Amino acid sequence: MKIKFYLLTCVMGIIAVFLMSCSTVGQNLPIAKDEIVIGTIQATFIARNTWIVKSETINTHVYLKLLEAAVLKFPGEIDIRDIVWVTGRKVTPLDIEISATAKVIVKADNNE
Repeated sequence: MKIKFYLLTCVMGIIAVFLMSCSTVGQNLPIAKDEIVIGTIQATFIARNTWIVKSETINTHVYLKLLEAAVLKFPGEIDIRDIVWVTGRKVTPLDIEISATAKVIVKADNNE
């Protein structure tokens, strides 16, 4: 009886570790036909775990971090589109690493 309990506990532990280490992928803000892409930007940063925070909040956080990096690299009035982010390793029980990429565009009012 103790052996069955021990095996069940081990199997449940392995499943829990596997589920907690899975990646989450998000995508946000597709590129419109009239937008001009001038480059790409990538950033890796720490954020709250996606199991606790809503995806919309993570989308906003990723957008702001990528825009912050893009402004330092590209001159002029820019914005970012076609954002793709992936969660990575756990840093703490509540914090995860997120890697994100996006395309940098010239803002619409500058296209005219």
